[in-house]
Amino acid sequence: MEAKFDFIRYSNCWEDSENLLKALEIQGRRGASILSAGDNTLAMLLGDPESITAFDINPTQIHLFYLKKAGFEMLSHGDLLALLGIGGTDRSWELFQSLEPVMDPEAFQYFFGHPEFFEKGIVHIGKFERYFQIFRNRVVPLFTTKRKMAKLAEFHDVEAQKKYYDRWVNNRRMNAIFKVFFGFRMMGKLGRDRAFYNYVEDKENSAVNIKKTADSGMGRIPNWNNPYMTYVLTNRFTEDALPYYLQEQFHETIRNRLDRIEIKRGTLQELTGKFGFFNLSDIFEYMSEEQFEENIQTLRELSAPGARVAYYNMQNRRYLPETGFHYLKELSERQTQATKSYFYRDFVVYEIGENK
Repeated sequence: MEAKFDFIRYSNCWEDSENLLKALEIQGRRGASILSAGDNTLAMLLGDPESITAFDINPTQIHLFYLKKAGFEMLSHGDLLALLGIGGTDRSWELFQSLEPVMDPEAFQYFFGHPEFFEKGIVHIGKFERYFQIFRNRVVPLFTTKRKMAKLAEFHDVEAQKKYYDRWVNNRRMNAIFKVFFGFRMMGKLGRDRAFYNYVEDKENSAVNIKKTADSGMGRIPNWNNPYMTYVLTNRFTEDALPYYLQEQFHETIRNRLDRIEIKRGTLQELTGKFGFFNLSDIFEYMSEEQFEENIQTLRELSAPGARVAYYNMQNRRYLPETGFHYLKELSERQTQATKSYFYRDFVVYEIGENK
């Protein structure tokens, strides 16, 4: 079974951009980044890199990046949010059409053929985002109310947040339903892709593992300014909880550095040159041990001296070997605890070089 890559799988990146900026020592370096929805690649421009080569095998994700890139080039911050459907979609189609002079022609034609995307809101059209919409609209009422879930997105104090969660949300019905809805069969069908679970070691307990990390995060990270949990709980982003790259104070900096991003359609193994940092998302979830070993060798070949590598584990435990890779344990553990996308198992960072 092979995954399909002919539709927008992710409208947004679901890994915390701030982790990458704190972990990768980006300034002045040439980097490589899995593109996905483009959010983290755009956010890494804030680290002042020399350049970023962003790669993806899904052409529709590349089209989505070109839409966001054109939005940064042409639009004010408020209009960019309106283009993406944050706060309403009344002007989204009109704003999109204004981007034609600067937008990649193939990407423009793709979106021009899908006006319904702008009616729904660009940030809501990915398969993964629709999965969370199903969760809130159809599943949440089976164990609590939408109002209580929305209230859970408002807490500043994590102790009060965890108490509220345990009293009003985290009940027996939720646990039973969670095991089904976030299990590999349902998530593979509605949220990700069944092929993504081909190499997950403990598929039957995948939902249990996600629930454990979610329960832990609910007592560590306040939700009020957390875009990932705000979206899961309310199916929207708010002014307080915007993805990092969309925060107003960063708009001009990102706009001025857009020409530092180069797009490649393909895989890590198809890149050439030397890189000083790597954002690999959760790439190793989706490959066999043999493919994992091949990618490790590719990293060795592509890495400049002292390069840093960062990625997430969600359901697998994939770690780079001691030979040639220095695991930054303290940094990795600190950022795992701090990550706002706390449904991942861990965030790991390596530096090219032997473990000390």
